[in-house]
Amino acid sequence: MTEIFPSLVDSICVDCRILFLPMPLGKSIYDKNDNYIGQDTSNIKAEREKWEKELVKIKNDTSKIIIAFETKMKWSHYSLKDDFVKHFSGIKVAYSKINQDLEYDFDFKDIKLNNKFKLRNLSEFPKERGKIWNTKYNFVFSGVLDFSRIQFDKDKKFGVLDAGFGCGSKFGQGSRIYIKKVNNKWIIDKIEGTWIS
Repeated sequence: MTEIFPSLVDSICVDCRILFLPMPLGKSIYDKNDNYIGQDTSNIKAEREKWEKELVKIKNDTSKIIIAFETKMKWSHYSLKDDFVKHFSGIKVAYSKINQDLEYDFDFKDIKLNNKFKLRNLSEFPKERGKIWNTKYNFVFSGVLDFSRIQFDKDKKFGVLDAGFGCGSKFGQGSRIYIKKVNNKWIIDKIEGTWIS
């Protein structure tokens, strides 16, 4: 996990300020019966210029983007066996004899991240999930990140895990991540979206 962790964070996390800044498309036009007719784009040039300036401002902001990280890693809520076997054809999943309810605390503090993200332990944020999104912070807060434990093959050369990144109480996405060992180093083989809300 420590080898792939920086790449995982870069692949899963996003700057929510960009997500919540939709490109202006114009104003919707409806007839007197409330049927959609089209878009009024007469003001679109000025709106897009304003949008582009705001986008550049966010992208050039050198502030660290803070992500709340759930350090307790548990087994995935879903069976990963079928996806593992399908993705890594011919490789057999190792069945763990470890109690499936066990979790472990992932110590991420000494892992150097690649990008402008900075992780903080989820325990430093308000305990009530809804409150985490409504609190005013003196830093750029972008979301909550969590990973499942890794399911390996018996030789520990291939693995699969799940990730979730939430940007709000009803907004987020999940991913299934396939990893493999190449030249004695773990790399991400593929990331597939599993859910979105």
